[in-house]
Amino acid sequence: MSDQASQEERRTPITRRRYYSPFLSPLHGSNTNSAALIILNTPIKLTANSSLPDVFRVLWKSTSFHVCADGGANRLYDATIGPSSSGDDIDENDALVPDLITGDLDSIRSDVRSYYEKKGVPIVCVEDQNYHDLDKSLMAVEKWIEKLTTTSSSSSSSLSNEDSDSNGFNQSSQAFIYGGFGGRFDQEMACINTLYSWGQKEAFQQTQMSIFDEETGVILLPEAPISNEILIRFPDVEEGDDNESIEKSDQVEVGEGPTCGLIPIGARCERVYTSGLKWNLDGDMPLEFGGLVSSSNRI
Repeated sequence: MSDQASQEERRTPITRRRYYSPFLSPLHGSNTNSAALIILNTPIKLTANSSLPDVFRVLWKSTSFHVCADGGANRLYDATIGPSSSGDDIDENDALVPDLITGDLDSIRSDVRSYYEKKGVPIVCVEDQNYHDLDKSLMAVEKWIEKLTTTSSSSSSSLSNEDSDSNGFNQSSQAFIYGGFGGRFDQEMACINTLYSWGQKEAFQQTQMSIFDEETGVILLPEAPISNEILIRFPDVEEGDDNESIEKSDQVEVGEGPTCGLIPIGARCERVYTSGLKWNLDGDMPLEFGGLVSSSNRI
């Protein structure tokens, strides 16, 4: 890039975007009223005592709009109401009812559909085969976000592209997708592509988008002139003599990190600057497939 282009880049106003992890306390600034969860058709693996897994439980409690993408309704039902669910949590699990089930509806079982219909859950069929069920679920989230943005400015759940917190970071809605990993590689890549393509849409310009399962989390970071700050919770670790991580306690921590990577999706990333990582990037080398991909970094 020429010096003139670099000068133009430096003169471009920078928007500061702060990502709040759902695993942080609400006191850190995350807004449950403006967060949505999409559940994909991937098994929700119960714990050894048949309880809901930790990441799923936190994501549900951190969101106020819950969408099942077609067969995702089967997964929610099996984990909360089905014979493998925990009897100890029956009252809590019975309350885990989605706000919407949508998709082409070729995967939802008849018993599951009947159960949620009796619960009053809207079930909307979208037959367009040019879109995945995740796309169709994001269409519903898009309408929900648009409704939030048109809410009276006096409402606590209203959003505005001009809103910012006391530190000057833009506030935004959040869209979490659960179940995007652990299956076929082509389906995982389709989820990543959907995350990237929907992140470009105008309605999602102020939406923090991410994909989770119980082992992996992916956060979509917008390109410059946005400066991204990520507030996350991760296990308390220290380095041993062999540079291996040693847990300071046996308590199970739920949250992103401490391992992380920066993956260039969709295009070459000319300059990437980071702080707070073990191996920070200083903008000298672009990130791109066929070149540098920052993997196995640490927070």
